Amino acid sequence: MINFIDKKDKLNETKNTLSVTYPRTVNILLGHYPYPDIVHNFILDIKNNLDPNKENYTNVQGGMTSWLHFLNNDNFKNFFTYLINKHQTTQPSLFKYFLERYEITNAWGNEIKPNDSLNYHTHPCWHGILYLTKGCDLLLPELNIKITPEAGDYYIFPPEVVHGFDKSKEQENRYSLIFNIQQANEFNFNKKLKEKYERKNS
Repeated sequence: MINFIDKKDKLNETKNTLSVTYPRTVNILLGHYPYPDIVHNFILDIKNNLDPNKENYTNVQGGMTSWLHFLNNDNFKNFFTYLINKHQTTQPSLFKYFLERYEITNAWGNEIKPNDSLNYHTHPCWHGILYLTKGCDLLLPELNIKITPEAGDYYIFPPEVVHGFDKSKEQENRYSLIFNIQQANEFNFNKKLKEKYERKNS
């Protein structure tokens, strides 16, 4: 759920897209992943693969896996296939031609314990988060909104959206899966186009 930080009004979400103009127009993709068994498996995977060298090492002042941990994970591929099918019409520039123009460069898991925090930061590319449990609010101060997550909720943001939160006041650990989406480099772009062309004409 997304609300204003300093107002009681609720924002209207339509067709899995939220458009916010404050002070610039930003389109946020959102939805709910309806496969709780896969969500639960993601949690177990993160718990079993936390990287001790990443503890409080990044903007995440908590635990995390390696940056590439979920990149070749079958459950993550299933989740992203779901996103492509779901959002081809709501965000065609990103998802309709995703396989030819974009690639996921990293995908990792986070563990936020009570009193952990997330430094306010941005990503230089499209990026998304799949919440595996409910937890503390994610604040987007530039847009004056906050996200109150539930297990299975996901949000996909365009580049350079400031987000973070201060110390978590939750009593339970919060788990999430985060990924970055970037334009494919020329080599990969041409390779994928070539493969598609060959399949079509074989």
